[in-house]
Amino acid sequence: MISRSTLISVILLSVSFAWSSTPDSTEKILETGYIFPTCDSLGIALFVDGVQVGVSPLRQPIPVIAGFHEIGYAPPNITDEYVKARLHQAIKRVYVPIGDTVNVVLHFDHEYTQFRVLRTEHKITQYIGMMMAFSAVYLFWRISG
Repeated sequence: MISRSTLISVILLSVSFAWSSTPDSTEKILETGYIFPTCDSLGIALFVDGVQVGVSPLRQPIPVIAGFHEIGYAPPNITDEYVKARLHQAIKRVYVPIGDTVNVVLHFDHEYTQFRVLRTEHKITQYIGMMMAFSAVYLFWRISG
């Protein structure tokens, strides 16, 4: 299910693309800015406000409506909240001024290794939690029996 803020961002991004391609929309073009995401790895999918805009390296900046936007390589459909909350550099929030280009540098290699470590850490934490719960149930059973 797509969240409301993601849907609004997708609509705004689509409108921004449409405005920038219309020859008689000079007023509307003035309300846009550009984001130029770069990544330290090749072939990584890049997302602006949850919409994939291409893979690294991009050749041109992405036109967007001026304001705050989220840029990153983490797909918006990550469901593991433990991992999602710890990928600090996978998604960056930037402000794009009217008529300006904002360069965003993303570091995939470091985050990818962090991602693997976090998944392992999360699994170990779950196993320890299950062992503690079973131990508590066993002890309660032994004490009451």
